[in-house]
Amino acid sequence: MIRYHWQSVVLILRTSWRISRSATVIAFLEAAGRIFQYLRPLFLGLVVTGLAAHRLTPLVLGIGGMIFTEAFGFILGICGVQARIGLNERIGQHFDAEVARISGTAPTLDHLQDPQYRDQMHALRERMGTLGMAYNSLINAVNNLVAPITTIAVAVGADLRLLLLLLIGAPASWWARSTMRWEQEAEDESATAGRRSKHFADLTTDPVAASELRVFGARNALLRLLGREAYEWRMPFARAEARGAAFSSAVTVLYVAAAMGILVWMAHDTLHGSVSPGQFATGILVVGQLRDVVGSLQSTVHFLGQMLRTVKRYRWLEEYGETARAAHPGTRPAPDALRDGLTLQDVSFRYPGADRDALRHIDLHLPAGEVVAVVGENGAGKSTLIGLLTGMYDVSGGKVLVDSIDLQDLSLDDWRDHCAGAFQDHLKLELSAREAIGVGGLDAADQIPDDIRLLDALDDAAASDVLAALPDGLDTRLGPSWPGGVDLSGGQWQRLAIGRAMVRRSPLLLVLDEPTSALDPATEHALFDRYAAAAKETSRAGGVTLIVTHRFSTVASADRVIVLADGAVAEQGTHEELMAAGGHYAELYGLQAAGYR
Repeated sequence: MIRYHWQSVVLILRTSWRISRSATVIAFLEAAGRIFQYLRPLFLGLVVTGLAAHRLTPLVLGIGGMIFTEAFGFILGICGVQARIGLNERIGQHFDAEVARISGTAPTLDHLQDPQYRDQMHALRERMGTLGMAYNSLINAVNNLVAPITTIAVAVGADLRLLLLLLIGAPASWWARSTMRWEQEAEDESATAGRRSKHFADLTTDPVAASELRVFGARNALLRLLGREAYEWRMPFARAEARGAAFSSAVTVLYVAAAMGILVWMAHDTLHGSVSPGQFATGILVVGQLRDVVGSLQSTVHFLGQMLRTVKRYRWLEEYGETARAAHPGTRPAPDALRDGLTLQDVSFRYPGADRDALRHIDLHLPAGEVVAVVGENGAGKSTLIGLLTGMYDVSGGKVLVDSIDLQDLSLDDWRDHCAGAFQDHLKLELSAREAIGVGGLDAADQIPDDIRLLDALDDAAASDVLAALPDGLDTRLGPSWPGGVDLSGGQWQRLAIGRAMVRRSPLLLVLDEPTSALDPATEHALFDRYAAAAKETSRAGGVTLIVTHRFSTVASADRVIVLADGAVAEQGTHEELMAAGGHYAELYGLQAAGYR
């Protein structure tokens, strides 16, 4: 554990050094200033000795020393404080960016389905400010280590009995270790409740959720749930804080009693001449300083403990990311065109924490150049299948092959550069319209394509009328939460998302996952012809187009229809073959058709 904490300290120092070497060094000047400030009792003792004995030398040395320590300590302190204030913000920004990078560059989405990961991330984000203050906590720790060393040296010179007060530090040291453990346990215990509390709090401010909550009159029920989860979240911290406060109070009472006893003892000896007035004056100040030192050490341990725990979670995230990347060592480039197609061999998949497979023993071949429709009821596994083909999830068993190459052997980044898609849960990117569409075709330098390419993509998605309705065309700011931002209907957002999917030309895998769920069936059917045309272009490059839908009426022209039911392939074939077979597909098709009569 000590080694792990030391590695965390090294991480903070290395980060600070990389951000600003000069500020890292200057910040330590504050510790030097503290040394001078804690020498004040020594110089005050010289002043009192000089006055009591009518001697000039100790009087001059004492006054000069006090002036020097005050002035020089103040200057060094100001320099150090200014340096670390500047570092705090930059270190905080660095760790914010690193957390986003590590989480955002994980090869798959498995971690987002992992409850342990989500709990750890919640606890980390709750303490992200602590990472920004990490170097500050280290400087405070150094300062508060300098203080007792200097004060002890002064106490030894004044009266050895003052060292008895250090015995109070023994239980304080135990308290410090216990406090760190209690707070760690509180953070771990409260993480899940904290995530639920945040979820309920977010619902109260979400415009979409707000309308539904009001329709059902569920606001008060939600607030009760929020209150209950907030209570469950805060209670472990409250218990830890109460235990710490009780022990801290006991240490304070013990210290005050011991200090009073020692000072009375020293006063008695001063009256009888065995202790000089200067030593007694020094002792009075040392007693106060030692109390401040004990209090500062307790505070330092608290904040240092918070910092070390947060850095520990950050390092856990780093290691998690490294492990995830190591599990995907593939470096082979994706082929320029598919010749054989995509194959799933005995593929099964189970989400983290689930007790059953979402997909079971899937054997499929999707030939190059085909338009494949995947249908099935909600929960059948359609979107999960998409996740496996795009490499967003790792298979739990079996293999996904790209032209007979295991997807695990390919560079996932390169494979995804050859994929495009529009999804039911599409992004509402509150950027300019140009950026919101153009991110679908970023080049190696992260530059969006030219406007002609974007307009062609919108035309392919039958979304040109959406752009025409925007006041500033491609320059229009989207999203009502921004000044001058334009809100769109659900269907308009979805059509822009489809346009984004059409920006990339000739992908090896074009995924349309419930792309028109926000549109009425008639509009969906009209748009399907556009998608079919885009699919044919993809097919000419040897690509596979996968259309996922629960609306059977739009898939009749697909080259192949795959029917999923309860995580398994129930049927596959052309529309005509499946209708002639009179199986599950024909039954569901008939039920949907009857609904529109």
